[in-house]
Amino acid sequence: MGVARSRRVSLIAFCALCVALYAYGVASAPCIPSHIEGIALPLDFMVGIPLGFYLLVVRPRRLTLLSVVPVIWIGYALSVLALGSPNAGILPALLSALIPVELAVAVRECLKITRTFKAAKTESSDPMVWFRETMLYLVRKDVAANMTAAELGVWYYALLSWRKKPYVLPGERAFSYHNAGGYMNMMLGLALAFPVEIVAVHLLVSQWSVPAAIVVTALSVYAAIWLVGDARARILRPIAVGEGSARLECGIQMETVIPVSHIEMVALSDNEIGHVEESDRLNYGAFYRPNVWLAMRSPVEVRTLLGTKHVRAVGVSVDDPKAFAAAIKEAAK
Repeated sequence: MGVARSRRVSLIAFCALCVALYAYGVASAPCIPSHIEGIALPLDFMVGIPLGFYLLVVRPRRLTLLSVVPVIWIGYALSVLALGSPNAGILPALLSALIPVELAVAVRECLKITRTFKAAKTESSDPMVWFRETMLYLVRKDVAANMTAAELGVWYYALLSWRKKPYVLPGERAFSYHNAGGYMNMMLGLALAFPVEIVAVHLLVSQWSVPAAIVVTALSVYAAIWLVGDARARILRPIAVGEGSARLECGIQMETVIPVSHIEMVALSDNEIGHVEESDRLNYGAFYRPNVWLAMRSPVEVRTLLGTKHVRAVGVSVDDPKAFAAAIKEAAK
């Protein structure tokens, strides 16, 4: 915890220093002789600060070199602002020298990303694993990787999954949950209502502002894609019970693998897990009304959109909760 905090403090300090240096360079530009200004500012902004960013931030955290490229372009934009022209000083020559370097970095990192994605695809048939492992290589943070993987997963399941079969490992017995609690019926109702609503809202808002109408329509379409993607993920990522373990899924939102030896009880109502504190529960039932709770003897790791959590009970909705409970008990034997 101390190391993580010190790294966070150093990152904040470095970013504050960069902002101060950028601000000082832009503000002091009129006071610097033009022949010095045209050389010093571009070198500081486009070479010095990006190099410091690489040495103090990227390298210690093993981040991708691609994260340095935006810092270089921010330095270029501020150099143009300070010098008043993209052709001032050594800016054209420096930009010409840095662009091949940036392209080489981009090609190198894209090849690494491709290899990471292919390796993840070889190891698992679950698309969410492909995206998460690839994003972990890019961002190195569990929460950021989960969120970006979920974003990619939504588009994959909404647009590219229509000929795919549910993800079930050998020896597992799958249990669907997309119909539990009327979830899929609600999705079908929204699917019928969304086109009419999107068009109606667009026409209404466009009478006031066309740009606002375009933004509202784009957000509505995006929301519709999210709903479709999550619904498809619920179909293609079923809950499964295998030999000695249970795999819980909830679309793109949650996943965990629990050894049956860790399961204390399978409860079909909230009242049966009264001994588990609310803070130790994770509720992923349809509309927050699970029909099955798995209570564990000790906390287990659950991967969610907001990172990894450790809980003693996980609630889900299953189309056939009694059959699921029976499969857990049979696997425990």
